[in-house]
Amino acid sequence: MLHYPFIKVSGATYYEIGKDYGRQAKDLIAHAISDYKQVFAGSSDRSWEEIQQFALSFVDITRRVAPEVMEEVEGIAEGSGFSLADIMVVNCRYEITKFPQKHECTTAAVLPEAAKDGKMYLVKNWDYRVGIMDHVMIIHITQPDGTRIMGLTEAGQVIRGGMNSHGLGSVSNNLQSIYDAWAVGLPTVFARRQLLKYKTFDEIKDFILNFPRAVSCNIMIAGYKEKKAVDFEVYPGGVDMIETENGVVTHANHFIVQPEIHALQRSPRDARLRELLMKKHGEIDAEYIKCCMADHENYPQALCRHPADPTLPLGMRSCTVSNEIMDFEAGVIHICAGQPCSGEYSTYVL
Repeated sequence: MLHYPFIKVSGATYYEIGKDYGRQAKDLIAHAISDYKQVFAGSSDRSWEEIQQFALSFVDITRRVAPEVMEEVEGIAEGSGFSLADIMVVNCRYEITKFPQKHECTTAAVLPEAAKDGKMYLVKNWDYRVGIMDHVMIIHITQPDGTRIMGLTEAGQVIRGGMNSHGLGSVSNNLQSIYDAWAVGLPTVFARRQLLKYKTFDEIKDFILNFPRAVSCNIMIAGYKEKKAVDFEVYPGGVDMIETENGVVTHANHFIVQPEIHALQRSPRDARLRELLMKKHGEIDAEYIKCCMADHENYPQALCRHPADPTLPLGMRSCTVSNEIMDFEAGVIHICAGQPCSGEYSTYVL
């Protein structure tokens, strides 16, 4: 049964955290870089060197907006022995592969009013290429200020989402708007990493409303202390917020507040997930969420996705890479490597 590698990293500075990460994950990072070289060779008219230069164009804005995140990235390069350009490509793959972008991920938050025993959950099915499953990993970070963070990522990338020891969590999924451009903003993965450094819900909200971006992304955040969750549909020049309704909010890969700015086909996954969760409103627990995320209704656009397109090489086919269920009261994340219909869950303690 598939289980993703788990590493713990720490350091007195963000650069040292990155070095620790790079050293421990060197082999996985090598696989990630090799994978993306193959992907771009087959899907882009730009050379690897041109893609590296585009990725490096994000360095200056990251140093201005999220300097500690940039320090961590530089540490990953040093610790792993790969160039900063290679590590930046892996971290900017969302921006590089944006046009056209495939549907990725389904997310949800369940507040105490909707959950069994007053618990609170943040949930994500991560959908992407089969090819990344050989370099997905789970990372636990202890920051210089003592804040603990845990979640999933691709080797070489900073953490993509997860929860921290201040009772805050974030998950995200792809959006593409008519305003998205092949231009420079704060890379989406770096914005997600920055969120988990914060100690309050309002700090995260303020950052989401204001960080500079050239592409769209959906970000859902939850605060256990505040007993609150909000979904943010982020696009160049604006943000729209979606509040929970009856203690539940779900999202997939299309704009809800302003559907007219959406650039992709709509997905049925968010509505299906809400339908399933509301069937057990007030009694939702982690085991029921696992069942929901394994649902195959609307296949091949189901919540639990399988590599269905035979016209593509297996590594390029879309599938559910993982499911993660954050239980804030227990301070754990339940993670399934691969599709939740057939994979095995492991529980990781923050």
